[in-house]
Amino acid sequence: MGVPEVTLLDGGTGTELRERGVEVPCHRTSIWSARALVAAPEEVVAVHREYIEAGARVVTACNYAVTPTLLAREGMEERVEELSLLAVKLARRAADESGEEVRVAASLPPLDTSYRADLVAAEPELRAQYERLAAVLAPRVDVLLCETLSLSREAVVAAECALETDREVWLSWTLQGNRPGLLPSGESLEEAFSAAQHLQVHAHMVNCCGANLITEAMPRLAALSDRPIGGYANAADALPGDFDPLDPEEVPSTDLDPRAYAEAALRWVEAGATLIGGCCHTRPAHLDEVRRRLS
Repeated sequence: MGVPEVTLLDGGTGTELRERGVEVPCHRTSIWSARALVAAPEEVVAVHREYIEAGARVVTACNYAVTPTLLAREGMEERVEELSLLAVKLARRAADESGEEVRVAASLPPLDTSYRADLVAAEPELRAQYERLAAVLAPRVDVLLCETLSLSREAVVAAECALETDREVWLSWTLQGNRPGLLPSGESLEEAFSAAQHLQVHAHMVNCCGANLITEAMPRLAALSDRPIGGYANAADALPGDFDPLDPEEVPSTDLDPRAYAEAALRWVEAGATLIGGCCHTRPAHLDEVRRRLS
Protein backbone atom coordinates (compact mmCIF):
# COMPACT_ATOMS: atom_id res chain seq x y z
CA MET A 1 0.00 0.00 0.00
CA GLY A 2 1.41 3.39 -0.99
CA VAL A 3 1.60 6.47 1.17
CA PRO A 4 -1.56 8.58 0.75
CA GLU A 5 -1.15 11.96 -0.88
CA VAL A 6 -0.56 14.50 1.87
CA THR A 7 -1.18 18.23 1.66
CA LEU A 8 1.23 20.25 3.77
CA LEU A 9 -0.10 23.23 5.68
CA ASP A 10 2.10 25.95 7.13
CA GLY A 11 3.40 26.16 10.69
CA GLY A 12 3.21 28.57 13.59
CA THR A 13 2.89 32.17 12.43
CA GLY A 14 2.72 34.11 15.69
CA THR A 15 5.58 32.30 17.35
CA GLU A 16 7.68 32.44 14.15
CA LEU A 17 7.16 36.21 13.97
CA ARG A 18 8.39 36.39 17.56
CA GLU A 19 11.45 34.33 16.62
CA ARG A 20 12.18 36.90 13.91
CA GLY A 21 12.17 39.72 16.45
CA VAL A 22 8.63 40.99 15.90
CA GLU A 23 6.76 41.98 19.05
CA VAL A 24 4.03 39.39 19.59
CA PRO A 25 2.61 39.89 23.08
CA CYS A 26 0.86 37.33 25.25
CA HIS A 27 -2.20 35.75 23.67
CA ARG A 28 -4.08 35.89 26.97
CA THR A 29 -4.08 39.65 27.33
CA SER A 30 -3.44 41.18 23.91
CA ILE A 31 -4.18 40.93 20.22
CA TRP A 32 -1.34 38.41 19.79
CA SER A 33 -0.09 38.17 16.20
CA ALA A 34 -2.61 40.69 14.88
CA ARG A 35 -0.26 43.45 16.02
CA ALA A 36 2.22 42.37 13.34
CA LEU A 37 -0.30 43.19 10.62
CA VAL A 38 0.12 46.84 11.52
CA ALA A 39 3.67 46.90 12.87
CA ALA A 40 5.49 44.44 10.58
CA PRO A 41 3.46 43.47 7.50
CA GLU A 42 6.57 42.66 5.45
CA GLU A 43 7.65 40.17 8.11
CA VAL A 44 4.23 38.52 7.87
CA VAL A 45 4.76 38.07 4.14
CA ALA A 46 8.27 36.75 4.77
CA VAL A 47 6.96 34.12 7.21
CA HIS A 48 4.33 32.96 4.74
CA ARG A 49 6.98 32.77 2.04
CA GLU A 50 9.36 30.72 4.21
CA TYR A 51 6.65 28.17 4.88
CA ILE A 52 5.86 27.92 1.19
CA GLU A 53 9.55 27.36 0.46
CA ALA A 54 9.53 24.63 3.12
CA GLY A 55 6.70 22.83 1.32
CA ALA A 56 3.42 24.36 2.49
CA ARG A 57 0.72 24.33 -0.14
CA VAL A 58 -1.88 25.89 2.13
CA VAL A 59 -0.99 29.02 4.10
CA THR A 60 -3.30 30.50 6.71
CA ALA A 61 -3.66 34.27 6.86
CA CYS A 62 -2.44 35.98 10.03
CA ASN A 63 -5.98 36.75 11.21
CA TYR A 64 -6.18 34.39 14.19
CA ALA A 65 -6.55 37.24 16.69
CA VAL A 66 -8.59 39.50 14.42
CA THR A 67 -11.90 39.13 16.24
CA PRO A 68 -14.14 41.86 17.66
CA THR A 69 -13.63 40.64 21.23
CA LEU A 70 -9.85 40.48 21.04
CA LEU A 71 -9.38 43.73 19.13
CA ALA A 72 -11.59 45.48 21.67
CA ARG A 73 -8.84 44.85 24.25
CA GLU A 74 -6.85 47.59 22.55
CA GLY A 75 -9.69 49.78 21.33
CA MET A 76 -9.45 48.43 17.77
CA GLU A 77 -12.79 46.64 17.34
CA GLU A 78 -13.74 48.89 14.42
CA ARG A 79 -10.73 47.56 12.50
CA VAL A 80 -11.99 43.97 12.18
CA GLU A 81 -12.73 44.20 8.48
CA GLU A 82 -9.64 46.27 7.69
CA LEU A 83 -7.22 43.91 9.41
CA SER A 84 -8.98 40.79 8.11
CA LEU A 85 -8.56 42.06 4.56
CA LEU A 86 -4.94 43.00 5.19
CA ALA A 87 -4.13 39.55 6.61
CA VAL A 88 -5.58 37.85 3.54
CA LYS A 89 -3.86 40.28 1.19
CA LEU A 90 -0.45 39.52 2.73
CA ALA A 91 -0.99 35.75 2.55
CA ARG A 92 -2.23 35.97 -1.05
CA ARG A 93 0.76 38.10 -2.00
CA ALA A 94 3.18 35.52 -0.62
CA ALA A 95 1.33 32.74 -2.43
CA ASP A 96 1.29 34.62 -5.73
CA GLU A 97 4.95 35.60 -5.51
CA SER A 98 6.02 32.04 -4.77
CA GLY A 99 5.26 30.70 -8.22
CA GLU A 100 3.78 27.60 -6.56
CA GLU A 101 0.18 26.41 -6.49
CA VAL A 102 -0.65 27.57 -2.99
CA ARG A 103 -4.10 27.93 -1.50
CA VAL A 104 -4.91 30.56 1.10
CA ALA A 105 -6.94 29.76 4.19
CA ALA A 106 -8.33 32.15 6.77
CA SER A 107 -9.01 31.37 10.38
CA LEU A 108 -12.35 31.33 12.17
CA PRO A 109 -10.76 31.11 15.62
CA PRO A 110 -11.97 31.30 19.21
CA LEU A 111 -13.52 34.76 19.56
CA ASP A 112 -12.08 35.21 23.06
CA THR A 113 -8.94 33.83 24.72
CA SER A 114 -7.88 30.48 23.30
CA TYR A 115 -8.50 27.26 25.26
CA ARG A 116 -11.05 28.98 27.50
CA ALA A 117 -14.30 27.14 26.93
CA ASP A 118 -15.73 29.06 29.88
CA LEU A 119 -15.37 32.33 27.92
CA VAL A 120 -17.30 31.17 24.86
CA ALA A 121 -20.20 33.56 24.30
CA ALA A 122 -23.88 32.70 24.03
CA GLU A 123 -25.02 31.45 20.65
CA PRO A 124 -26.52 34.73 19.32
CA GLU A 125 -23.25 36.59 19.90
CA LEU A 126 -21.18 33.72 18.53
CA ARG A 127 -23.26 33.61 15.39
CA ALA A 128 -23.18 37.37 14.84
CA GLN A 129 -19.40 37.53 15.14
CA TYR A 130 -18.66 34.45 13.06
CA GLU A 131 -21.03 35.62 10.33
CA ARG A 132 -19.26 38.99 10.33
CA LEU A 133 -15.85 37.35 9.94
CA ALA A 134 -16.97 34.82 7.34
CA ALA A 135 -18.62 37.51 5.22
CA VAL A 136 -15.41 39.49 4.83
CA LEU A 137 -13.03 36.51 4.52
CA ALA A 138 -14.88 34.01 2.33
CA PRO A 139 -14.84 35.95 -0.97
CA ARG A 140 -11.06 36.25 -0.76
CA VAL A 141 -9.78 32.85 0.39
CA ASP A 142 -9.92 29.22 -0.68
CA VAL A 143 -10.55 27.66 2.74
CA LEU A 144 -12.25 28.78 5.94
CA LEU A 145 -10.43 27.07 8.79
CA CYS A 146 -12.50 26.80 11.97
CA GLU A 147 -9.61 26.09 14.31
CA THR A 148 -8.46 25.67 17.91
CA LEU A 149 -12.06 25.26 19.07
CA SER A 150 -12.51 24.12 22.64
CA LEU A 151 -16.25 23.51 22.96
CA SER A 152 -18.66 21.63 20.71
CA ARG A 153 -21.19 24.48 20.70
CA GLU A 154 -18.52 26.92 19.59
CA ALA A 155 -17.35 24.58 16.82
CA VAL A 156 -20.85 23.98 15.51
CA VAL A 157 -21.69 27.67 15.22
CA ALA A 158 -18.35 28.53 13.60
CA ALA A 159 -18.77 25.74 11.03
CA GLU A 160 -22.40 26.62 10.35
CA CYS A 161 -21.45 30.21 9.59
CA ALA A 162 -18.56 29.12 7.40
CA LEU A 163 -20.79 26.71 5.48
CA GLU A 164 -23.20 29.52 4.67
CA THR A 165 -20.51 30.74 2.27
CA ASP A 166 -19.33 28.94 -0.85
CA ARG A 167 -15.86 28.19 0.54
CA GLU A 168 -14.28 24.91 1.53
CA VAL A 169 -14.58 24.49 5.31
CA TRP A 170 -12.24 22.61 7.67
CA LEU A 171 -13.15 22.03 11.31
CA SER A 172 -10.39 21.60 13.88
CA TRP A 173 -10.66 21.08 17.62
CA THR A 174 -7.95 21.64 20.20
CA LEU A 175 -7.27 19.20 23.03
CA GLN A 176 -6.84 19.97 26.69
CA GLY A 177 -3.36 20.49 28.12
CA ASN A 178 -2.18 16.96 28.83
CA ARG A 179 -5.50 15.08 28.71
CA PRO A 180 -5.63 12.79 25.66
CA GLY A 181 -8.87 12.89 23.73
CA LEU A 182 -10.47 15.69 25.74
CA LEU A 183 -11.33 19.21 24.66
CA PRO A 184 -10.79 22.06 27.16
CA SER A 185 -14.55 21.90 27.74
CA GLY A 186 -14.13 18.39 29.15
CA GLU A 187 -15.96 16.88 26.20
CA SER A 188 -14.40 13.91 24.49
CA LEU A 189 -13.35 14.10 20.86
CA GLU A 190 -16.15 11.67 20.10
CA GLU A 191 -18.72 13.91 21.80
CA ALA A 192 -17.48 16.96 19.92
CA PHE A 193 -17.60 15.08 16.62
CA SER A 194 -21.11 13.83 17.33
CA ALA A 195 -22.35 17.38 17.90
CA ALA A 196 -20.97 18.46 14.51
CA GLN A 197 -21.36 15.34 12.38
CA HIS A 198 -24.45 16.70 10.63
CA LEU A 199 -22.37 19.50 9.13
CA GLN A 200 -20.93 18.90 5.68
CA VAL A 201 -17.45 20.23 6.41
CA HIS A 202 -14.68 19.17 4.09
CA ALA A 203 -12.16 17.99 6.69
CA HIS A 204 -11.91 17.16 10.39
CA MET A 205 -8.73 18.04 12.27
CA VAL A 206 -7.04 18.49 15.65
CA ASN A 207 -4.57 21.27 16.39
CA CYS A 208 -2.66 23.43 18.88
CA CYS A 209 -1.75 20.85 21.50
CA GLY A 210 1.03 18.40 22.24
CA ALA A 211 2.08 16.31 19.26
CA ASN A 212 1.60 13.16 21.33
CA LEU A 213 -2.02 14.14 21.95
CA ILE A 214 -2.57 14.37 18.21
CA THR A 215 -0.86 11.02 17.71
CA GLU A 216 -3.34 9.49 20.18
CA ALA A 217 -6.29 11.31 18.61
CA MET A 218 -5.67 10.54 14.95
CA PRO A 219 -6.89 6.90 14.93
CA ARG A 220 -9.96 8.02 16.85
CA LEU A 221 -10.66 10.74 14.32
CA ALA A 222 -10.12 8.30 11.46
CA ALA A 223 -12.72 6.00 12.98
CA LEU A 224 -15.23 8.84 13.22
CA SER A 225 -14.86 10.72 9.94
CA ASP A 226 -15.32 9.76 6.33
CA ARG A 227 -13.77 13.07 5.27
CA PRO A 228 -10.08 13.97 5.03
CA ILE A 229 -8.50 14.21 8.46
CA GLY A 230 -5.36 15.87 9.73
CA GLY A 231 -3.50 17.62 12.46
CA TYR A 232 -1.06 20.38 13.26
CA ALA A 233 0.57 20.27 16.66
CA ASN A 234 2.74 22.45 18.81
CA ALA A 235 6.43 21.56 18.70
CA ALA A 236 6.29 19.61 21.96
CA ASP A 237 5.02 16.46 23.62
CA ALA A 238 2.85 17.14 26.66
CA LEU A 239 4.01 15.32 29.78
CA PRO A 240 1.54 13.49 32.02
CA GLY A 241 1.05 14.51 35.63
CA ASP A 242 -1.37 15.46 38.37
CA PHE A 243 -2.18 18.88 37.03
CA ASP A 244 -4.92 20.09 34.77
CA PRO A 245 -3.84 23.12 32.74
CA LEU A 246 -5.92 24.28 29.80
CA ASP A 247 -3.22 26.32 28.11
CA PRO A 248 -0.61 24.23 26.24
CA GLU A 249 2.08 26.73 27.22
CA GLU A 250 1.46 25.89 30.89
CA VAL A 251 1.88 22.15 30.39
CA PRO A 252 5.24 20.60 31.28
CA SER A 253 6.49 19.32 27.97
CA THR A 254 9.39 18.04 25.95
CA ASP A 255 10.33 20.18 22.96
CA LEU A 256 10.40 18.49 19.58
CA ASP A 257 13.10 19.34 17.07
CA PRO A 258 12.29 19.01 13.35
CA ARG A 259 13.30 15.35 13.22
CA ALA A 260 11.15 14.36 16.21
CA TYR A 261 8.22 16.38 14.92
CA ALA A 262 8.46 14.69 11.54
CA GLU A 263 8.46 11.28 13.24
CA ALA A 264 5.19 12.23 14.94
CA ALA A 265 3.70 13.53 11.69
CA LEU A 266 4.50 10.25 9.96
CA ARG A 267 2.53 8.42 12.62
CA TRP A 268 -0.45 10.67 11.86
CA VAL A 269 -0.14 9.80 8.18
CA GLU A 270 0.00 6.11 9.04
CA ALA A 271 -3.28 6.60 10.93
CA GLY A 272 -4.91 8.17 7.88
CA ALA A 273 -4.09 11.88 8.04
CA THR A 274 -3.73 13.67 4.70
CA LEU A 275 -3.57 17.26 6.01
CA ILE A 276 -0.40 17.93 8.01
CA GLY A 277 1.09 21.15 9.33
CA GLY A 278 2.42 22.79 12.46
CA CYS A 279 1.11 25.08 15.16
CA CYS A 280 2.82 27.04 17.95
CA HIS A 281 6.64 26.94 18.04
CA THR A 282 6.89 24.90 14.87
CA ARG A 283 9.15 26.60 12.37
CA PRO A 284 9.88 26.24 8.64
CA ALA A 285 12.55 23.68 9.48
CA HIS A 286 9.92 21.44 11.09
CA LEU A 287 7.77 21.56 7.98
CA ASP A 288 10.73 21.07 5.70
CA GLU A 289 11.69 17.91 7.57
CA VAL A 290 8.12 16.59 7.30
CA ARG A 291 8.20 17.30 3.56
CA ARG A 292 11.55 15.58 3.20
CA ARG A 293 10.42 12.48 5.04
CA LEU A 294 7.18 12.23 3.11
CA SER A 295 8.94 12.59 -0.21
